[in-house]
Amino acid sequence: MPPQRSIATNVAFNLFGQLAPAAAAAASMPWLLRGLGPERLGVLSLAWVAVGAFTLLDFGLGRSLTLEVARRRATGDQAGIAPVVYGTVLLLAAAGVVLGGTLAVFRTGVLAQLSIPPALHDDVRLAITGVAVAAPFMTMSAGLRGVLDAYGRFDLSNAVRIPLGVLTYLGPALVLPYTTSVAAAVAALAAARVAGTIALLVLVRAQLPAGGHQPLRLRHLRDVVTAGWWMNVAGLAGAALAYVDRLVLGRLVSLSAVAYYATPQELTGKLTVVPVALSGVLLPALGTADARGSSDVVRLFDRGLTYTFLLLAPVAAIGAALAPEWLALWLGPAFARESARAVQWLLLSVVVQSLAITPLNLLQAVGRAHVTAWLQVLQLPLFVGGLWIAVSRYGIDGAAFTWAARMLLDLALSCWMSARASAGIGPRLPRWIAIVAATAVWFVVVVMTPSLAARTACLLGATAAFVPLAWRLIGDDLPAWRAFLSRSSAH
Repeated sequence: MPPQRSIATNVAFNLFGQLAPAAAAAASMPWLLRGLGPERLGVLSLAWVAVGAFTLLDFGLGRSLTLEVARRRATGDQAGIAPVVYGTVLLLAAAGVVLGGTLAVFRTGVLAQLSIPPALHDDVRLAITGVAVAAPFMTMSAGLRGVLDAYGRFDLSNAVRIPLGVLTYLGPALVLPYTTSVAAAVAALAAARVAGTIALLVLVRAQLPAGGHQPLRLRHLRDVVTAGWWMNVAGLAGAALAYVDRLVLGRLVSLSAVAYYATPQELTGKLTVVPVALSGVLLPALGTADARGSSDVVRLFDRGLTYTFLLLAPVAAIGAALAPEWLALWLGPAFARESARAVQWLLLSVVVQSLAITPLNLLQAVGRAHVTAWLQVLQLPLFVGGLWIAVSRYGIDGAAFTWAARMLLDLALSCWMSARASAGIGPRLPRWIAIVAATAVWFVVVVMTPSLAARTACLLGATAAFVPLAWRLIGDDLPAWRAFLSRSSAH
């Protein structure tokens, strides 16, 4: 019987699993730059991008497999779990073979598109082959991690994710005493990914119920593939929404405007590491609660919003109130003059975007993945049109404002659809509408306030309001809050 761990503990596992590779990257980068040189490091950077892309190209099957296994466990269908798991993993392996084979076949064309010195062509060709060979293992790993998440074994999935993430950067660095070949560096990267996938497979097999498995049938995969398709559509539309603002800026303004906008956007976007870590835990918990018809769906929804707001709102408020000052210290006064107001809008966007993750998880957990996909797809033309108008008139400030407005729309629509999909959500929404509206108004005031003294006063006022609000969110229901923290995220 696996140990039961609290939701807070599992969130901590996920958070550490995301932060450890970032620390390894920061430590390894100077070493790799000195050992490989700029050109070879550039090739290795492209290999990292390819590895990340193959891991994400699971066609939504990783998340849908998590929900399917959680539902079957909740309803007692133990015999149906193994066929679903093995069938989905085989699909992911086949997708990886196709993707890797395509890369290997067209590697000459890939080389032709890159400005690579002739002396490095053979080395880079071997590096591309290494990535192609590892591709099936990368696509499989998403599904295998999803199974561990469904069993609530975030300790095991992160026991693999952390060393794997660290070796993604340290592995290539460790071969430098022996060779400066970028193919060898990529081989070390690929070997770590293969070893990690094998470790995940061993751990998953240990979780699956022994004996009594049903034979594999196409119906076992129907629900997983259908939900995965819609999750994939939502992911692709979300990716387009995430990067179209930079393209519009580059088209209508200049590449320097893209730099003024994208550099702080990359930093503020890192704040989403907290809700992403929480999301990985809440998704199977919501799926389990829905399969059991439990009122915990409403509690998990409310607590997801509460966690996210209490953790992110103070950080974003401080960042917005002091944006010109910390930007000047980080990137210089000229950069601060160009980017400060955009950063303030972007910090509001991060808070709202992070809150929207909870209703998105709920919709997917209750079998409404197609709703999340359509919400993202329908927003795309509205967002592009709004960007075109706002950027033409206000440059990067217009882009950041449009991004914030789009996230407010996304949160509103997601919460509305969540209330339609799950009884009990509706009565919880008025409080959150008031909180989000008050937060947005505060950010508008800060954006329109030029002096440091006035912005500091706004920050002190927000602090005075935040403390009783935080107590209201958790203090009136403290026994239930403690029970929530001590409850296993997947029973």
